[in-house]
Amino acid sequence: MPYDFTLRGKTLHRHAVIVSPAVMRVSKGLQAIIVLILITIVWGSAFTLVKQSLAQASPIAFIASRFWIAAAVTLICLPRSLLNISPATLRRGIVLSIFLLGGFIFQTLGLRWTTPSRSAFITSTSVLLVPVLGYVLFGRRPRLQTMAGVALATVGLGLLTLERLELAFSYGDLLTFLCAIVFALHILFLGRYLPASDFRQLFVLQMAGSALLCSLILPVLERPFLVWDMILISYLAVVGVLATAVAFYAQTWAQRFTTPNRTALIFSLEPFFAALFAYLMLGHQLTIREWIGGVLVMGGIVISEFRRAGEGSGS
Repeated sequence: MPYDFTLRGKTLHRHAVIVSPAVMRVSKGLQAIIVLILITIVWGSAFTLVKQSLAQASPIAFIASRFWIAAAVTLICLPRSLLNISPATLRRGIVLSIFLLGGFIFQTLGLRWTTPSRSAFITSTSVLLVPVLGYVLFGRRPRLQTMAGVALATVGLGLLTLERLELAFSYGDLLTFLCAIVFALHILFLGRYLPASDFRQLFVLQMAGSALLCSLILPVLERPFLVWDMILISYLAVVGVLATAVAFYAQTWAQRFTTPNRTALIFSLEPFFAALFAYLMLGHQLTIREWIGGVLVMGGIVISEFRRAGEGSGS
């Protein structure tokens, strides 16, 4: 008997084909969601390593080191990706590098004048900023379900990361909010550039560009220091290779098959995984409020992903 397959609004007819659910391939969209969740788990676990590393390295020097390691791994694994880079792709890579590095810089500087819990919450407001900025800059109207999921995830992030409700913004809070804006712009522009450029070239340019830019501004922002020993080397290896090179390569690949809004929602799980790994690795006890916050974040993602039968993928 004939079967109809629908792909991007087009119906493809296949006659006399028996399709078994056991052998159906996982869609690229679902693969992208799984990959983005795995990235978030990696970043959540790396938070503890970065926190411990800062006892032996100045913040900007640590950021520069992780990007140089990531750039080296990238060039070793993808040497041919540097061939035939067009001027347009080069410009896009530079823009993405500025956004990516800017997010790390603003976040690190903001931590000097605010608490880690407030920093985590304010940074994670990028989940709300992505659909807002996407509408303002590109006229991309988010679905109501997306906004409902964003609102629920934002409440969950507040419960997960804020020790107490405070409306007053310090200088560090302002810098961290700039970090959230820049990270949101990175997600948006990456999603905009991927259809027009090779994702491997964009990835390589981001790693190399961030490493170079960070090294250039390093003397301006701090007096760098690195206390080398096997502990710091091992931390940098894990953060530079796994949490930077592998994670950002995976993000660049995955965002070809999903939307920036969905990416931001999935990334809102990072504080939950950070709290979970802090509990597993450092013995930090999760409170009932933190568990509720994590559940609300995941609920926001589920609500955003839920759609009626026959509804296409939206923002």
